Amino acid sequence: MIALDVYRQALLVAFPSVTDAELTAALNKGKSTFPHFVIDHGLGPMWHQRTGDDRFQTSRRTAEVRYLAQTHALEEIDAALDSHGIDYVVIKGVANRSLLYENPAVRACHDIDLLVRPDQRVRAASAINAAGFRPRPNLKNIGHELEFRRDFVGIDLHWGLLREGRLRVDPTEDMLARRRKQKGIWMLNSNDAFYLLLVHPAFAKQLAGWEMGLHRVADIILWMQTHSFDPQAVCQRLTNHGVRTAAWATLLWVGLLADTHASSDLKELQAALHPGRLRRAWLTYWLKSDLSQRMSNAHLASLMVFSLFLHDRPTDALRALAARYRAYRRQRADIQAFHELFGQQTSID
Repeated sequence: MIALDVYRQALLVAFPSVTDAELTAALNKGKSTFPHFVIDHGLGPMWHQRTGDDRFQTSRRTAEVRYLAQTHALEEIDAALDSHGIDYVVIKGVANRSLLYENPAVRACHDIDLLVRPDQRVRAASAINAAGFRPRPNLKNIGHELEFRRDFVGIDLHWGLLREGRLRVDPTEDMLARRRKQKGIWMLNSNDAFYLLLVHPAFAKQLAGWEMGLHRVADIILWMQTHSFDPQAVCQRLTNHGVRTAAWATLLWVGLLADTHASSDLKELQAALHPGRLRRAWLTYWLKSDLSQRMSNAHLASLMVFSLFLHDRPTDALRALAARYRAYRRQRADIQAFHELFGQQTSID
């Protein structure tokens, strides 16, 4: 088990109040494996930027090369989707880094995530394919996303924020209607982007240390430090979708790792979203014990004893289970639409 103190030490790089000299001192005090831990959890480029330590240099160069390749790919994708009349937004890491980091290249991003309307998913996939990206469908995710790859640039095309049934209603249409263009990128508006920052890692990453990484934790911290959003609007949206508890759990995890650096705004929002006493006690125990990481190889067990408790009501959890089963039964039908489009290009994972 990884002690929370190691996560906290690695995350110090996200706080401007921590000086570069203090980071260097923390690095020197850490174990010999600490730089590898930092790199594995997505913060190597940021540590190199602030300390100049050679052990982080390769991770930074890799991030910078990916950034340049992804920036070029985004220009191609934007032109391709625009020519097909498809509205889209870039979501998650690639969008957030352009807003949150003075040098976006130090925020490691492995893939470009795009969100389109469900009824435009096949047209969008065709446009991306025509731009030279090869589809790599995965039966487990084909109900809401399709991966593409060209060289070492990955594109994840989403037509749902999460697996079917996780949310009471699908917000995709409304989010696309509110999209904005900043730094040359179509992205979610501030409230929607922060909503996704809170909800996605809880369900998709189960707030597991390695799976979620610390770069996503840093995104939330930096967003609350530097970006305005309407807390009431975000809370209302979370309530309407039945995922207040998921957002609270994400904020709890961020607060545990930020420790004494946690802002008052973070604590206030966490308090506004907290679930009932028993659920709060169980999720707090789970996260303080880092059980998401310890049980990362037991996905079904984590689903039953953690993920289902992130829904606000038992009926929400039952809906998610029923939708998961329906998606499983529909896998072949979902994949067939893309087989007809791409023919023999696809190989199913």
